[in-house]
Amino acid sequence: MITVRKRHAGLAATAGVLGGVLAVTALGGTSSAATSRNDAGNPPKPQARVDQAAADASDARIRITPGQGAFNVGIEDPVKATVSNGKLTKVTMTAVASGAEIPGTLSADHTSWKPNGRLERATRYQIAAEAEDTKGRSTTGNATITTVSPANNFIGHLSPEDGSTVGVGMPVTVNFDRAISNKAAVESKIRVSSSSGQRVVGHWFNDDRLDFRPENYWRPGSTVTVTLNLHGIQKTVTFKIGRSQVSTVDAKTKQMTVVRDGKTIKTIPISSGSTEHPTYNGQMVISEKFRQIHMNGATV
Repeated sequence: MITVRKRHAGLAATAGVLGGVLAVTALGGTSSAATSRNDAGNPPKPQARVDQAAADASDARIRITPGQGAFNVGIEDPVKATVSNGKLTKVTMTAVASGAEIPGTLSADHTSWKPNGRLERATRYQIAAEAEDTKGRSTTGNATITTVSPANNFIGHLSPEDGSTVGVGMPVTVNFDRAISNKAAVESKIRVSSSSGQRVVGHWFNDDRLDFRPENYWRPGSTVTVTLNLHGIQKTVTFKIGRSQVSTVDAKTKQMTVVRDGKTIKTIPISSGSTEHPTYNGQMVISEKFRQIHMNGATV
């Protein structure tokens, strides 16, 4: 009985060692013990297989923008497939629900592809791309994206009005009816330029107001053009800058000086705030109007 028990224990120990060897071998790249032989009658070498797989791998690298799983994609956001170290051989984009294929254009050098028009709202799309490197080795890339739903629409109020004439201090202002989280994406869809060639930059006030203005005042007589291409809305607004009239208030002297076209035309006594309620310090516009426009499908 003792001998039998020792023998069983030895078998168990042997099985345990063999099991450990099999586990390590599996981690090393094989799924079972090798029993087949090569032409020379010797077992195949796992490392040779790995080396061959590496040699067969394509140098081409596919990138799909936006990436896999992107949600709330704007219907006019840049959707594209690109490749480095190779050329695209085939790209398809389909609406998952209907199976409809979206027409697209491949660049002349076969390194990029994009759909021809804007996408549909609240739609899931599948993008599949194939490419080859200079040695003809192929690779694939896939991504599924979902466009923004109507629930993410917003309303913006733009000033000044199209065709209006305003003062040199009037900013281009867009007030939104909801907080904007992706500010950079929204701002990138609004272009403001001046016939004077002045550089115009945007500035956010909280999360729902965006102003555009030059570093100094607009130049009198210039024309400002605002172009919006924001998720389905394409709009151009132009307005003119009238004469230069700047009124400067000095809270210490209680005086307001009015300067028109570089000449002081009037000095007016004023009242100002107190220590507890100080007067606002900075530039202000006396009046402005807002025109409501609908901007649908924004990523917010």
